Order: sequence, then C-alpha cells, then structure tokens
Amino acid sequence: DLAWMLTFYIRFFFIYGSLLEIKSLLAYYFIFRMLESSWFVWVSQMNHIPMHIYYDNNLDWMSTQLHATCNVEQSLFNDWFTGHLNFQIEH
Repeated sequence: DLAWMLTFYIRFFFIYGSLLEIKSLLAYYFIFRMLESSWFVWVSQMNHIPMHIYYDNNLDWMSTQLHATCNVEQSLFNDWFTGHLNFQIEH
C-alpha cells in the first residue's frame, strides 16, 4: 500500500510540477484535498447517523444494522453527489 501511495505522489508532482511552481502546486493539492475531505464526510456520514435503537431487544447483527441506518431523501442532485450511496440500507 505504501508503494502504491508513493507512486501517486511521484506521478502527481512529476505531471503537475512541470506546469505549476511549488507554491501553486501545494495550494492546488491542499485545496482539492480539503474539498475531497468535505465531500467524503458529507457522503459517508449523512446516512450513518444512527436511528434510535432499543438495546434491550437483543436483535441479531443484521437486524440492528437495518434499524440503525437510514436512506436519505432521493433527488437528482443527491443521487449524483453521493454516487447513489444515499441508499444506505441497500448498499
């Protein structure tokens, strides 16, 4: 995994390093990492907010997971933005 990750950074700096100076390259990298992080948190956490569960019922794992997750309202934008991961129960 480490070697694969290093190849990304080598390719990134090799390709974009010839087009941008170092300050612009680092700004470009960190701005897109910030946007990517915000998107990831939005997509992964919006439907992982647990619903109310009664712990005393002693349900099996699958039933507990189905009760603890929720699907998010469907819209064209939300489907596109989340890559259809807004259907938490099905995925």
